[in-house]
Amino acid sequence: MGDTMIYNTAYAALAERDRVGEATRRMLADRVSDLPVVDAEGRLVGLFKLDRLFASLLPKAALLGYGMPDLAFVSDSLGQLRERMRGIEEAPVRDFVVKPDHVVHPDTSPLEVVLLLYKGANNIPVVTRDSGRLVGMAGARDVLAALHGAGD
Repeated sequence: MGDTMIYNTAYAALAERDRVGEATRRMLADRVSDLPVVDAEGRLVGLFKLDRLFASLLPKAALLGYGMPDLAFVSDSLGQLRERMRGIEEAPVRDFVVKPDHVVHPDTSPLEVVLLLYKGANNIPVVTRDSGRLVGMAGARDVLAALHGAGD
């Protein structure tokens, strides 16, 4: 049993004061759509997620209710979206943090992690039960790596 971890302990984490611009560069480099944010003691604060960042670039009308079905009337060019992005690059990531839908613990069964991923979870923070410290992230790639692990 516990011979192979089903989560990644070599994850990138952001501090609450890190800036959006640096966070998005790290996302590009690591090819991820969300990153965990931790406080000074390493406790999970939440996730910095690309969808939350994209929401800040959209017109408010697109976010009300079910959103506008058609944004053709908005003529924002890529250049204008880049300008909006530049306007938030210096903001701290804590302004964009969302609570994760799920967290798991180091002793959570691998099957439970697989079930959460199957149900649509993306990257699941792994936190200690006692202190809430972030110790890893569990994602589909981590599960695949564990499944392809040493032939026991």
